[in-house]
Amino acid sequence: MKCFFLRVLLFLVPILLYIFFVVYIDPYNILFSENNPKLSELESQISYKINYPLYKLKAYSDNPTDIILLGDSRTDKLNTEIFDGLTKMKSTNLAYGGGTLPEIVETFWYATKFHELKVVFIGVNFNLYSEDNNMNRVNEASELLISPLSYLFSRYCFKSTFLIIKSLITNDETNIEKPNLNKAEFWKYQLESSANNFYRAYKYPKRYFTQLLEISNYCDKNNIKLIFFIPPTHVDLQQKVNEFNLVSEENIFKSDLSELGVLYDFDYPNEITKNSDNFTDPFHYNDTIASIVIEEIVTGNIKYARIYKSN
Repeated sequence: MKCFFLRVLLFLVPILLYIFFVVYIDPYNILFSENNPKLSELESQISYKINYPLYKLKAYSDNPTDIILLGDSRTDKLNTEIFDGLTKMKSTNLAYGGGTLPEIVETFWYATKFHELKVVFIGVNFNLYSEDNNMNRVNEASELLISPLSYLFSRYCFKSTFLIIKSLITNDETNIEKPNLNKAEFWKYQLESSANNFYRAYKYPKRYFTQLLEISNYCDKNNIKLIFFIPPTHVDLQQKVNEFNLVSEENIFKSDLSELGVLYDFDYPNEITKNSDNFTDPFHYNDTIASIVIEEIVTGNIKYARIYKSN
């Protein structure tokens, strides 16, 4: 009998240790609010990048705001402090690296459960507006938020906890997303691999347009200001639309968005998009351009964007 209990104990010890460390670290602050500045910093560097929706949705549910931003990594570049200064309201950036239209839609409806929104900014580029670009991490994140047990044993919790403990022990910086390429190499990779993957299987997203229309109608009925914008990309990436013979499809995309709300379009050949110094890669602009985008979509004082308004 003693031998049996000893075996059970030996079996349980690793599980109990895991639960102890996971509960203590709580990398997404789902069990407790984080009061340790060091852990909070590591969570923003590690947990955030392992699962953007889980990290951001939890933060928003704890502190909802009047303004939200939705989109992918290009919208994620926009600094909410600048929004707050210009609008005199609090804002939350709920855009995710690698974000998709299904995630934008799901995140919007998630946010409406916690707060009466006043302004919604949605950043959408043409490469997102495709039926086949259908990844959705938000549904899973929403389920983990309401199921502590599932959260504790999720791969995101495990990986985040492991890397945070490793960083605490070694005091080394954990850089999850930094590519092992110089700018020229990464620029070429983004054009020849990432861009081609987006455009080679393009299919008009009728389903997503219907879902965006539902958001537009909801905003109209609830007096929420809805603003769409197309973030700038470098002309090298814009040229891919011609290469894959998708010019007419891109025009339909812009027409669709303009029917849903005010649309600011930065993604055409102009002073910003022709200068590679304004970009870290063909998809992503730098902080200086991010500030310009914010200024124009918030104030309506236009220098670079083309503005469309629905009839």
